[in-house]
Amino acid sequence: MQAMIDAADGTGAWFDLTDVSTEVLTFVCPAPASDDSHVAWYSDEKVLRNAIIRQAGAHLGRREGEAFAHVHGLWADANGHCHAGHLLSEKTVLAVDHMVDVWALEGAMFESTPDHETGFILFHPNGTGQVDNPNAVLGTIRPNELLNEGIAKCAATAGLSGSTVKGLGSLVGTRLKGQSALNDIATEVLLVGSTAQNVIAVGFDGAPICGELSPLLNRVCVTFEVLLVSQSD
Repeated sequence: MQAMIDAADGTGAWFDLTDVSTEVLTFVCPAPASDDSHVAWYSDEKVLRNAIIRQAGAHLGRREGEAFAHVHGLWADANGHCHAGHLLSEKTVLAVDHMVDVWALEGAMFESTPDHETGFILFHPNGTGQVDNPNAVLGTIRPNELLNEGIAKCAATAGLSGSTVKGLGSLVGTRLKGQSALNDIATEVLLVGSTAQNVIAVGFDGAPICGELSPLLNRVCVTFEVLLVSQSD
C-alpha cells in the first residue's frame, strides 16, 4: 500500500502489477453472504509467504480521507499453485523493489461512499478539478448491467473511441468462450489486455479461470470500476 501511495504522489491511479515478488500476500475470495443484506461477502483471509503476483490491477483512490486501493489479480504460491481474488494491499508486503506501469490521474479520483442498493462501501468517481482536452474517463458500472454495454456507455459519454480499458469488479457468474462457467452469484474479476474481452476470474471455490468473455452473458454483480484511456494520446 505504501509503495502505491509513494508512486502516485497524491493522485488517483491505476497500477498494472506483473511478476511482483512478495514476502507476505494476503487476499480473500468471494463467498456466500452471512446475512440477507448483501448478495455475497468475502472468504476468510488467506495468507501466502513468498508468493508472486503474476498479474493484478489496482485502482488507488480514497476512503474516509485516506488512500485506499482496490486490487484484483492472480498470484502463485511458493509451490507454484495459482490463486486469485481480492488482494489486501495494506496486509501485503513486497519482497524487493519492482518497476510497474502506473496511470496517474488528473481531474478525477475514486472515492469510497456507502452504496444503498448493494449495502457495500464502494468506489465512485469524483471530480477533483477541470482538465483541458481530457483523454481518459473513470467510470463505475451498476449491478445487473451487461459489462460490455456499460463500458460502451462510459466511452460514448466521454467521447472516447478505440480506448484502452483497465478495470476490475464482480460479475454474476463468469462465462468464457469454450470453458465451463463459474455459476456463483458473485465472482471477482480483473480485465487483462487492452480491451474488455479477456479476464481473470474466481468464484466461491477459489479456483481461478482465465479467458475471453462470452458476449452478452456477463452482468455486473456489485460494481465494476473502469478506467478508459484514449489510444490516440
